[in-house]
Amino acid sequence: MISDKKRKDALLVMANDVIINNQDVCKNGVIESESFNGQIAAFPVAVAMSGLKTAMALYYSDTAKSKINKKVIISLLAKMYSKDKGVNISRDDFFKKVIETEAREEPALRKNIIEYSIALKLAIRTFKFKES
Repeated sequence: MISDKKRKDALLVMANDVIINNQDVCKNGVIESESFNGQIAAFPVAVAMSGLKTAMALYYSDTAKSKINKKVIISLLAKMYSKDKGVNISRDDFFKKVIETEAREEPALRKNIIEYSIALKLAIRTFKFKES
């Protein structure tokens, strides 16, 4: 989905940065739970299967029983969006922006969010995971 090599490289750098700087995900260069790998990898699939707004709502509500709080993934996506667009948006405001996006603007936002999640998926696999 990420088409341009320069964009892909920039997104990978951003993804690495947001992972390193999120203490819920990474401490001392080690990913806190291997579940982050699976939950991040599942996000673009959830978007493709259920739609952007539904996937965001599922991750934001975090009703499923898992080892991690899925809201952290929304936080990572919000940080990616902030870096990419040169704005500062919180997780909650990012969620609200996605949910309230008008139909004509949704495809571009959906494309960006899928790109962010793919970059996060690729970047997180370069880290060591805390042993269970």
